[in-house]
Amino acid sequence: MLERVIGALNKASSILILFHESPDGDAVASSLALGMALEQKKKKVDYICRDPIPKVFSFLPGIEKIRKDCLLGDYDIVCTVDCGDVRRTGFAERVKEYSKHRTLINIDHHLKNDLHKIATINFTNDKVAASAELVFEIIKALNAKMNRDMATLVLTGLYTDTGGFQHSNTCPRVYALASRLMSYGARLNKISQNIALNKRLSCLKLWGVALSRIKKNSYGIVTSYVTSADFEKFGANLDDLAGVVNIINSTPNAKATMLFAEQGDGTIKASIRTESNVIDICKIARLFGGGGHKKAAGFTLKGRIIDGKKSGWSIDLTS
Repeated sequence: MLERVIGALNKASSILILFHESPDGDAVASSLALGMALEQKKKKVDYICRDPIPKVFSFLPGIEKIRKDCLLGDYDIVCTVDCGDVRRTGFAERVKEYSKHRTLINIDHHLKNDLHKIATINFTNDKVAASAELVFEIIKALNAKMNRDMATLVLTGLYTDTGGFQHSNTCPRVYALASRLMSYGARLNKISQNIALNKRLSCLKLWGVALSRIKKNSYGIVTSYVTSADFEKFGANLDDLAGVVNIINSTPNAKATMLFAEQGDGTIKASIRTESNVIDICKIARLFGGGGHKKAAGFTLKGRIIDGKKSGWSIDLTS
């Protein structure tokens, strides 16, 4: 399948790289790394993401090139990176229509879904830790020169989707690739400083609230929540919550963790994590129209969080 990807990319003159809404580090960094390799091959490359890029990724080389929209029909090929399914592209109907007439390449490490059905070429593997691993394979197959910026981007994808090399998807292969990327000049210190250690005061205060509300039931399910009022109080946003669910998941003997974040638009975003090898939280997320991986998933609900203070909290889905 890699040969088909390379063949198609070599024939194309213009390529659009599209990554998922509510972008994470793997989606952003992997897309930029792929684009840099294609630019070396004198290809016209553009990047789009429906949602704003979190400020935490502003240090990434090439970040200023990402746009919010464009005409898909202007490109010979559209590459979707790390999207999970068609809906998560943010342009579902347009992607479906494009796939009927042009080449759509799906690069992803999520389980097979509706995007696999419409893509011309699927370069996917749900056994790898991040889409960055697949992008690295493409870069090498293109015979592109791996420079310091590209290596930093690929390493960022690995770093974020393994939780700073702490999640259970961190294996010898991941460490070997990280070592190889650092030999190319990848700046691990810069990655960790910006993603793990550089937290705004509003972010830390919001984390404090989320951590103070941790509850664990008799089944070992750990939950917490933040309300839209909390975001407003601290001048924080959803990006500031990134990472806190992983800390909550470190609760002793936790089987799974769920963090609910109420948004100002009448929706609640749920993030789920587990380190258990026998629990598939992606199946839970799919019940609510979401998705993800076996150990990291999420979904969005319409509703509001009712903070009962002493009497506990609940979710009102009738809103």
